[in-house]
Amino acid sequence: MLTWWKREKLRMVWQLEKEGRVSFLVGTAHFSPYRFERALVQLLQRVETAFFEGPLDDETLTRVAEYGRNGEGYPSVYSALDPEVLQAINRHFDDRLPHRSAESYLELFGSPSPSFLETRVRGVRPWMALFTLWSGFLAWKHSLDREAFHCAQRLGKKICFLETIEEQLAALDGIPFERIVDYVNRFARWSSYKKQFIHDYLRGDLKRLMSRTTGFPTRCDSILGERDRKFFERLKPSFDQEGGAAFLGLSHILPIQKMFLDAGYRVTQITP
Repeated sequence: MLTWWKREKLRMVWQLEKEGRVSFLVGTAHFSPYRFERALVQLLQRVETAFFEGPLDDETLTRVAEYGRNGEGYPSVYSALDPEVLQAINRHFDDRLPHRSAESYLELFGSPSPSFLETRVRGVRPWMALFTLWSGFLAWKHSLDREAFHCAQRLGKKICFLETIEEQLAALDGIPFERIVDYVNRFARWSSYKKQFIHDYLRGDLKRLMSRTTGFPTRCDSILGERDRKFFERLKPSFDQEGGAAFLGLSHILPIQKMFLDAGYRVTQITP
């Protein structure tokens, strides 16, 4: 039975045009409950090169996870949380069966278990604690970044990364500890945040999504700001000459859109 009509559409896509050349910016969800393979293939078939924030191969991601688990010399999120929040998180994960996030590159952070907080959060770097809790709470099986990466590989596209793994790790280490603790201490609101994210993402309402996620720890100078400028500067020569498709985290899209608009590009949101 055909089920194509039931598939969610990928609406976080913007077409960039200048002097007859067409490129695409795709706002990715690092964690996703849905796959978007059909839309990704359609986009990638229109370009020769796919750009990603950083390396997405299994070996590199294993290295990221190992780096994140070494929290020596860093403050402990586990120790800084309110006792009531610790109890609520333990209750939440104790009531759930372990799962395996087969597609998400953050599956390497591990799956919930009865001793989840003790074994996965204590002693790790602050950003690792955040993503371990957040990915475990979402329990979503997919990652648009990884899905696009694998599609590009299968289609034989040229793949370029906009920064090194060392640059990515330095950015993660720069996320303010206080923002991470504050966000985890709001654990009681996470169900609402989850529903709002799905609603806005599937509607393609990036401005609303961004306005609702101002408190997420990665909305900080270490992750945005200079990195947005760097991504733009590394994308623009290729977009000027031959075009391409860039898959970037949602928080990078609006600033980079503006930079391309200022550079004379026409930017239009589309649904592949």
